[in-house]
Amino acid sequence: MSAVLPIRFRPYDVLQRHWGYAGFRPGQESIIRSVLSGNDTLALLPTGGGKSLCYQVPALAMGRLCLVVSPLIALMKDQVEGLRRRGVNARQISSGMRWAEIDNTLEAAANGKLDFLYVSPERLGTEVFKARLKRLPLGLIAVDEAHCISQWGYDFRPAYLQVAELREAVPGVPVIALTATATAEVARDIMDRLGIPPRNLIRGSFARPELVLWVSRGEDRMGRLLRILDHVEGSSIVYMRDRKGTVRIARFLQQQGHSAVAYHAGLPPRERDAIQQDWTAGAVRCVVATNAFGMGIDKADVRSVIHLEPPPDLESYYQEAGRGGRDGRTAYAFLLTGPGDEDRAWERLRGSYPTLPEVRRTYQAVADLHGIALGSGLGESYEIDLTALAARTKLRPAVVLNALKAIELSGLLALSDGAHSPSRVLMRAAPADVYRLRLQDVRLGPLVEALLRLHGGLFEEAAIIDEARIGRLTGMVPERVERGLEELERMGILSYRKRSDAPSATLLAPRLDADRLTLDPQALRLRQERAEQRLQAMLAYVRGSEGCRMVRLLTYFDEPSPQPCGRCDACVADTRRRGLRNDDRSAEPLAAYERDVEAERYDEDERNGLRP
Repeated sequence: MSAVLPIRFRPYDVLQRHWGYAGFRPGQESIIRSVLSGNDTLALLPTGGGKSLCYQVPALAMGRLCLVVSPLIALMKDQVEGLRRRGVNARQISSGMRWAEIDNTLEAAANGKLDFLYVSPERLGTEVFKARLKRLPLGLIAVDEAHCISQWGYDFRPAYLQVAELREAVPGVPVIALTATATAEVARDIMDRLGIPPRNLIRGSFARPELVLWVSRGEDRMGRLLRILDHVEGSSIVYMRDRKGTVRIARFLQQQGHSAVAYHAGLPPRERDAIQQDWTAGAVRCVVATNAFGMGIDKADVRSVIHLEPPPDLESYYQEAGRGGRDGRTAYAFLLTGPGDEDRAWERLRGSYPTLPEVRRTYQAVADLHGIALGSGLGESYEIDLTALAARTKLRPAVVLNALKAIELSGLLALSDGAHSPSRVLMRAAPADVYRLRLQDVRLGPLVEALLRLHGGLFEEAAIIDEARIGRLTGMVPERVERGLEELERMGILSYRKRSDAPSATLLAPRLDADRLTLDPQALRLRQERAEQRLQAMLAYVRGSEGCRMVRLLTYFDEPSPQPCGRCDACVADTRRRGLRNDDRSAEPLAAYERDVEAERYDEDERNGLRP
């Protein structure tokens, strides 16, 4: 496809009007020009490179609906809220939404009321979506986190394979696929699956010259962490692999006088929201988090990102490290390793592949907890409570989660990320029926009255509500408000979706007899082999002390002719070995500390007679 698309607004005017920017970042303009020329395009940009503008600007310039396929509910939510703040009509469809709200959103899109419609990949195959697809006034399809469509990718999502079928259903609509983590092998697979010609691959440099990469090995992990926070000013993220670790490290930092707080997916929704808001506003300096913290965060002045153990792959590591320095100023990505890290990493990987009996027990437990009858449940979404499933199956929560991922790989269900989803209400009854209830029902009428007073447009679009606020207005306690809304839903007056922070599973096939559930051994073996290869690459990066860190990362991502950064731990060590002077003190916060520790160990060895 190469026909130039009709353009209603100049891209620079769109950028200025909605974002207030005077110009594009490197790589963005060439990608936007390719899209507006009608080309199917694969855009590779690093984390923080501004990928979203590469489809948002051309879609607004065309003045037609842009369908965005995204696997992360949290990211969709942030994107939609950001666009709406800029006066752009955007809505999302994701796992966990009620049928009435999905139907209402699709009808609004079909009637030309939306600029952007964000959907999770599992929704592409549903009948309600397919029925509206031909009516959608599509100008562009954007496939975000496109590495998920590749079986070679580090986060393969089987539901993404439906994007290729979507393309066949709407020929003539250009597609842009975007990712920040694609090797050459993954990029080729993405282009093959989406029919994107290799000549339409546009990649910005993955180099982050403002980012100082530093790997430090030793036993005194906490001492190195404190050294960094004492000498590097500004906001910080400390990444851990498990929830208990985040609490332990945050408490340690608080005891040492640092402003720190733990963040993980198990916290109550309001607490997670408050932590993110405080950190964004600068009220909290350091967040100690699992990888649940980061997606969709748009904080430009993060000065340090610290990993206290190696991530499972270089893709995750560089994506998380890349959350530092988005304002273009120097930021530090420290990876602090210690004894036993490699063994623990391999142990986690081996635990990611449960046995077939464990998978069957997990599938049966989901059906039992939600009362899903044989042959039913197609297209329905169910909350996933890992603790309850673990208790029912007598398996560890980590095994349960990986069993669910194995079921997802077989195509029987799709998992959502556990993202905060606020309470929502949509009026379903006719306005005359609602008006009659307001006047005649002394018990529920005041509740409906409060809803209509607080939220306009409830008959056209679901509104985010706060049960506590409604309670204050009506004199009801929040629990009574919730019960009243649930009763109104049973009466068919409205659709009520209570706030949730739990992950969910959407059945992509009617519920099977668990004893007859089978898995594709070849697909599982391939997935495990690729995970092992990625972990080996990560650990080789950690172990290696020669050769620039940035060059090694960029080589992994197949960037041509990367140049040494001159500032990472390997470059600084090379400068010292050659007896050269290095006036760049950007990595001094940890470099000086490590030299002091090395000197102390030399003196101790001398005292113990271990050195001549």
